Amino acid sequence: MKYTIISDETLQPVDHGLMNWNILDKESGLIAKVSNFISKGWKPQGGVSFGAGKYLQAMIKCEEE
Repeated sequence: MKYTIISDETLQPVDHGLMNWNILDKESGLIAKVSNFISKGWKPQGGVSFGAGKYLQAMIKCEEE
């Protein structure tokens, strides 16, 4: 089993560009990062935490032996 903690200063992507289209930035924000890990087989462990100015989410991945 693998275990990691993902962190980001925001939950949603940061606005970028003249039109502030946050949909163009799929790498920022905790939700985008967690979604990316889920697509790679990871699962959230527990809920989102907040500390030291960052949102945190624990993730686990079970690997076959």
